[in-house]
Amino acid sequence: MPAGDPEVPPSAADGGDGTTPDPSVPADAAPAATTPDAAAGPAAEPARPVREPAEQGPQAATAPVEQAPEPPATEEPPPEAAGEAAEARRAAAEQAAADLAAVKRWAAERAAAERAAAEEAERAAAAQAELDQADVEGARAEQAAADLAAVREWAAQQAAAARAAEDHAAAERAVADQAEAARAEAERATVERAEADRVAAEQVEAGRLAAERAAAEEADGQRAAAAAAMAAERTAIEHETAERAATARAAAAERAAVERRAVAERAAAAERAAAERAAAERAAAERAAGERAAGERAAVEREDLARAQAERVTGRRAAPERAAPAAGATAVTSGRRAGSGAGSSGRLVKVLVAAVLALVLVAAGVVLALDLTGGDSPVAVDAEQVPDAVLPDLTEPGPVLTPLSAEAPVPDPAALAAVLTPLLGSPAFGSGLSAQVVDVATGQVLFDRDAADPGTPASTAKLLTALAALTTLEPTDTLTTTVVAGSTPGEVVLVGGGDPTLSTTAPSVDYPGAATIADLAAQVQQALGGQPVTSVVVDNSLFSGPLTAQGWGADDAPSTYAAPVTATAVDGARQTPGRTPRSGSPGTDAGAALAAALGAPDAAVSLGAAPARARTLASVESAPVARLVEQALTASDNLLAESLARHVAIARGLPATFQGAGQAIGAALAEAGLDTTGLALSDASGLSRDDRVPARLLVDVVQAAADGSVPDADVLLSGLPVAGYDGTLTDRAVAGQGIPGSVRAKTGTLLGVNDLAGTVQTADGRLLAFAILADGATGSLEDTETALDVVAAALAGCGCR
Repeated sequence: MPAGDPEVPPSAADGGDGTTPDPSVPADAAPAATTPDAAAGPAAEPARPVREPAEQGPQAATAPVEQAPEPPATEEPPPEAAGEAAEARRAAAEQAAADLAAVKRWAAERAAAERAAAEEAERAAAAQAELDQADVEGARAEQAAADLAAVREWAAQQAAAARAAEDHAAAERAVADQAEAARAEAERATVERAEADRVAAEQVEAGRLAAERAAAEEADGQRAAAAAAMAAERTAIEHETAERAATARAAAAERAAVERRAVAERAAAAERAAAERAAAERAAAERAAGERAAGERAAVEREDLARAQAERVTGRRAAPERAAPAAGATAVTSGRRAGSGAGSSGRLVKVLVAAVLALVLVAAGVVLALDLTGGDSPVAVDAEQVPDAVLPDLTEPGPVLTPLSAEAPVPDPAALAAVLTPLLGSPAFGSGLSAQVVDVATGQVLFDRDAADPGTPASTAKLLTALAALTTLEPTDTLTTTVVAGSTPGEVVLVGGGDPTLSTTAPSVDYPGAATIADLAAQVQQALGGQPVTSVVVDNSLFSGPLTAQGWGADDAPSTYAAPVTATAVDGARQTPGRTPRSGSPGTDAGAALAAALGAPDAAVSLGAAPARARTLASVESAPVARLVEQALTASDNLLAESLARHVAIARGLPATFQGAGQAIGAALAEAGLDTTGLALSDASGLSRDDRVPARLLVDVVQAAADGSVPDADVLLSGLPVAGYDGTLTDRAVAGQGIPGSVRAKTGTLLGVNDLAGTVQTADGRLLAFAILADGATGSLEDTETALDVVAAALAGCGCR
């Protein structure tokens, strides 16, 4: 308790002695006197209702005195009790005043004692301080030095411990950092390897696509340049022809004018000559007539003279007889005159006949002249005049290809190897090349280079798909596309039949003989009887599984050469008929085309399934399978090849998937008697880089189609592109000593892959089957294709005997 805050002594009523010693004050310093109440003793203290404070302390002296509670108001105390209570309250008040006065006195005494004790303590402390100042300071200095040393030692220990802890932590962090760095480095290396692999794959894919695009662009450019050159040439020819025609017309007109003048002059001359001839003939006739008349007159005169002489001789006869001769003479004279008139009339007739003959001759001369010169014919004015034209002697046309003959010599294997080996060593082929050449008629292997090793076939895999389709399906089979009624009025369902050749144009610009959307729509409208179509559902359930194959690149479908494989498509999934870009949604495109053909272009189009036992509204048929196989081979149509393979799988009871199609093709080839060792197909078009086919098997397929050992397989040969003529070999004419058109082969092209497989007819007329797989090509596409064409040309021109 602080000084100056005395305790309040307990009251005498509590049984205390009126004083409480302060613990903080020495016993000898307590006040000697007690309060008056304490001196009075317990007998003198009346009973008080005053309650003592619950806690004694410094505020006890000034706390108000709490009076006793008043009795309940409900009880009216008796007068005697009221007086006693008042007396008690007065006594309590007096006692309280006395206690307060005692407390104040005690407090004053206590304060004085404490002040005195404090002063004494201060004096003692000052004295002691003066005495121990040096000791204290020395001790304090020593203690401070010791403390400082201890602190420094402790600080050093703490610093050492901290350094040790930091070193340990640093070591642990270093180990952790090293582990983290190793992990991060490993992850980074993994990521970098993955990124490098991805970048490499993308670069390879980009390179392949770039090469294909460049090849396509180059081909398009070459075709465009050729078309432009042809157009320019046609324009020049037309211009030259027009100029020649104009010159010819001018020359013809001038010649016609000259000829007309010449004809007129010749006609006038002929008329003059005819007139002169007629005049001469008339003069000659007149002379002849005069001469004849003179002769006749001379004869008459001679007759008259003879008669006269006779008469003179007989004149001596009797006179009666003279009268008669006179009369007779008169008669004869009359007769002569009459004869002279008749002769004059005959001469006139002769002159008239001669004139008519002259006119006829003149007319004949004019007609002959007009016929020889062409006259005024309009054909002569427009026709090109070719002076001195000489027609060649026509002979019977010879065959384009040398006919096959069993007597044609077979190339000698050693001679053929001597020709092919250097060519197949071209740097453009790179490594891993395989090849085989077989004589079709005998099956003799004439050349073999790793032909049993599986290689990447690219599009030459379509040869396998074609043979499987021709042997599993009937060549005359067709693919059916139908439209059935939907589940609600106004809804129709296009049920895909796996025919990607279904055309939006009539006729098709991409697939001759294809079924058309227009035909389907016309049948649907007739079946619905004018009911409007509000929605089209496309059912692709005929095919299943992924839409793209394992081994296809991310940019392969859609692209300019491939599309997702669905059971429903139009125009080969082309975005525009006749163009190369393909669609990524062939099914909905087909549905939209049907809706447009039905006159409902805004109808909703969705994918779904046809209701069970739905009513058929329309159906169309594709071209025969044989024609579809030809189209797939000639144009190297990936989607059509995949669709045909799915139908082969369905016919063989396998799933209509990429995997099922590959299994079906292998089964069909084995069933045809071919060795399928090394065959692995991830698709049917050859677009997958995971496909593997030995060159030997490709040759076996071509040979089987060519020698007739597999029925109906000969259609495969008619679908092979002809070098320099059609399909994927249009721009790859085989030059050299071989016969034009002697190479018929399927191409195969991927990035770093260039293949060629088919038939070649030698210059001697021998048919060979061959396959070349260059799946490690390092040269450019053009260089590798050129190297392949050189090999094919060597086969075509090789007698090799």
